Amino acid sequence: MNHHCLTRGIGGRLHLAPLDKHKITKVIDIGTGTGIWALDFADEYPNAEVIGTDISPIQPSWVPPNLKFEIEDCTQDWTFTPNSADYIHIHWLIGSIPDWNQFFREAYKTCRPGGWVESFEPSGIVTSDDDTVKESSALSQWGKLFIKSEKKFGMSFTVYEEELQRKAMEAAGFIDIQTHDFKTSIGN
Repeated sequence: MNHHCLTRGIGGRLHLAPLDKHKITKVIDIGTGTGIWALDFADEYPNAEVIGTDISPIQPSWVPPNLKFEIEDCTQDWTFTPNSADYIHIHWLIGSIPDWNQFFREAYKTCRPGGWVESFEPSGIVTSDDDTVKESSALSQWGKLFIKSEKKFGMSFTVYEEELQRKAMEAAGFIDIQTHDFKTSIGN
């Protein structure tokens, strides 16, 4: 579901970075989950080596020849060769990263000069621009409880609201940082 929300939000595409199919050689999908994004990307970019990482081995075993999955905890030091990835894809890690600054230092170290890192994180607050999500609704209350729980877990669930990605990317040394906001539909 998260994969479909993301691709739908960015116009049916898998990424916003201006990637050249003929020049991209190594791609890393951090927190790959089921691996659906990595599978789609490997199909679309058959000449690129695609590596999906996650702490849970729940990915399928039947995959394109240019895709492999690895068990990796992205909250620890990454095991990739420095300056080796052309593109690093990150999405829906809200509530999973205790230190976004350390996380993006690892991404910066792994991404080659001229490469791209894209990070997509949702807001934990559920709202609507047409007032269909009322303040008293279960969905609105869930969002508030979700945000409250961050203190108990020691993780940030307000990544979007606090601009944690941008701040951590700047601190790591990234340049040309762009922000693209989009709505995600819920329900019909």
